[in-house]
Amino acid sequence: MQLAVVNGKPMFEHLASLVEDYNNSKDGKAAFQEYDTHNRKAFILCIVTGLICKVHEKALQARKLYYIDTSSSFEPLNTSITLYYTSCAAGTLLLGLFIISDELEITLKRAANIYFHSLISKLAQF
Repeated sequence: MQLAVVNGKPMFEHLASLVEDYNNSKDGKAAFQEYDTHNRKAFILCIVTGLICKVHEKALQARKLYYIDTSSSFEPLNTSITLYYTSCAAGTLLLGLFIISDELEITLKRAANIYFHSLISKLAQF
């Protein structure tokens, strides 16, 4: 998959189209916040795959007991990868994935807000 233009408004328009296609595919859910330097908005992409939806459905503790791993990054795009996990008898289960442009507290809070309110709250409809 290619994101067309390297950066700028067309790239985010293309990403919005990809997110919409993904959401319409019933394979999972995604939401993003476009990077906007003028309004000091960080780039945030939250993804919940079909398998992750099943984890939320079957692992009852998933919404109450989770932990975050922020140790990954994608250097070519200068982004951080944050993973939400929960534990169960089978081991560690992935609950969600964020790709963010910085690791500021406000960005992590906004990503969590998008995750819980825009994606997880809609899983009952999935």
